Amino acid sequence: MFKPLSGSSGNVIGFKIGEDITAEDVDDMSKLISEVIGACGKVRLLLEIEGFRHMEQEDLLAKLRFAVDHESAIERTAVLSNRVWIKSWVKVGGFLNSTEIEHFDRHDAEAAWNWIRA
Repeated sequence: MFKPLSGSSGNVIGFKIGEDITAEDVDDMSKLISEVIGACGKVRLLLEIEGFRHMEQEDLLAKLRFAVDHESAIERTAVLSNRVWIKSWVKVGGFLNSTEIEHFDRHDAEAAWNWIRA
């Protein structure tokens, strides 16, 4: 499951992502990101992650392939999650290596949107 977030505009795009995300969802998100890159040149992502109690790194990367596929065009990524393991993984750079990335608790959505737009 994924859902585009209403705060998206210009080169900023947000997605709510559930652990039941499918390969088709990943392809759809990748197309949306490609459209923003085509229009703006670069993109900034806000990912609100729901669920994902535990997952091996390779499995999570497969579900987030849409971001990895466009890594060179991603300026910043904000990750909203209440999972400690996701926060830790983001902090050690386990998600995207060539982009600025920051983790926010899900109750800090406004701060995440402000950071991604700054």
